[in-house]
Amino acid sequence: MPTLSIRGERLAYRVSGKGEPLVLVHANISDIRSWEPLEGLLADSFKVVSYSRRYAHPNSPIADGGDDPFDVHVQDLIALIESQELGRVHLLGNSSGAFIALLAAASRPDLVRSLSLEEPPVVSIFVRTLPPAPAELIKLLVTAPGAFAAFVKFGAGAIGPATKAFKEGDDEKALDAFGKGVLGTEAFARISTARRHQMLDNVAAHRATLLRSGLPTFTADQARALRVSAQLIRGEHTAHFQRRINQRLAKLIPDARDVVIPDASHLVHEDNPAAVAAVVREHALERPRPSGRHQAQRRI
Repeated sequence: MPTLSIRGERLAYRVSGKGEPLVLVHANISDIRSWEPLEGLLADSFKVVSYSRRYAHPNSPIADGGDDPFDVHVQDLIALIESQELGRVHLLGNSSGAFIALLAAASRPDLVRSLSLEEPPVVSIFVRTLPPAPAELIKLLVTAPGAFAAFVKFGAGAIGPATKAFKEGDDEKALDAFGKGVLGTEAFARISTARRHQMLDNVAAHRATLLRSGLPTFTADQARALRVSAQLIRGEHTAHFQRRINQRLAKLIPDARDVVIPDASHLVHEDNPAAVAAVVREHALERPRPSGRHQAQRRI
C-alpha cells in the first residue's frame, strides 16, 4: 500500500474516484480497512482519500509506554490536507475519527467544506472525564437526568472494566468490555473474525489513549461557534450515551442535522454503507442551508 510522509511518520493511504476531495478518518481500534465497505460507493462522486492514522495498522506501532493524544492526529489530518494540496475538503469520520475531524474543522475551518460525523465521543459537552467525577455526576443529574443515567451506565459497564483490564495487561478482556459498551452486546457479538483481528491490530494505541491522555475537551461554546456545515450521523441501535451526545451536538452546532441510519450501531458505515454513502453525498453536494436555524432529526 502507498504511504505518505506526514510529520515524521509514514502513513498508509489510498485514493479513489474523482471530484471534490472527501477525506475519511477512522476510529480507534480501526484502520484504513474500516472504510472498504464505503469507499466504492462514494468514488463516483468524490476524490476519496482514506488513510491509516498514526500508530494504526499497517503503520509503525506506538512505542511501549507511549501516549496517543488527539491533538497529534488533528495536526496529522491538517498536514495531510495541506501536503496533498487538496484545498477545501469534505470530512467523514467515525467515533474518535469523527472527533478528530470536528477538532480539525474548529481549528482550520478554511480547509473544510463539510463535516459528516459518525458518533463522535464528545463527552465533554456533558462531563469532562469518563468515568465522571462525583461533582460532575451531581450536576448532570440535576441538569440532564437522562444523560446522567446513560453516562453512569457506560462508565461503570465499559470504561471502568476496560481500563482495569488494560492495567492488568489483558487486552482482549479490555476490548470485550469496551466493544460491548460502545457497540452494544448484540452488535459486538456479530462482528466478524476479520473485524475483531482489526481491532486487536490497533488495540495498543487505544490502550495508550484510555490510560494516559484520554479524550480531549470540546465545549458547548466551541460547538456553537463552529461555522462549517455539519451533520451528526448515528446508528439506529447505538448506545444511549452516544445518542445523547449526537443529539446535543446537533442542537449546539448551527444548522447541524441529527441523522439516524437504520440497521446500524456504532460502526455506522460498516453496518449500513449504502445509507451512509447516500447521506454523505447529499450533505456534501447540496447547496448551503440558511444559517441560524437548527435542523430537525432525520431518519433514513
